Amino acid sequence: MHRYELVPELAAWEAHNSTEDTPVGWASCMGSFSLAAAYASLVWPSFTEVQGMVFRGEVDESDILAWLRAENTSKQSVQATLNHLHLLDIQHPGIWSDATEGQLKFLGATLRDAWSAKLTRDFPSREFVVEFFEGSGDDLREYQVTFYEREA
Repeated sequence: MHRYELVPELAAWEAHNSTEDTPVGWASCMGSFSLAAAYASLVWPSFTEVQGMVFRGEVDESDILAWLRAENTSKQSVQATLNHLHLLDIQHPGIWSDATEGQLKFLGATLRDAWSAKLTRDFPSREFVVEFFEGSGDDLREYQVTFYEREA
């Protein structure tokens, strides 16, 4: 996908700035170290292990146990549910209408691949399924990424 489709603001920015390393140059002028750290932790998350299951970020064991006690649940379904991320939730709802399918496809594929690599690195003897579900132009909310451990 062309960089102007992913970051439409680049075209206007390039008109007044060097085109060398444009996405990084634009991000360096528009962003902050706090944003960079937040996005990096989204792409390369920390994981917490609870009751033999792996979750993205910090989780409270009591919340996990409550999910496990529910009817018709499995460790896989609990992990898939609690690890899922609707891509629109990366931003404030006030700007969801600015998201394009192309951007969400790029972000979803990137997160899927990064989470898969990080899980493999952190848990080399375990096998995880990392899924990217594509929505549609009619329902961008359905673009989401999740993971769970494959049952042996």
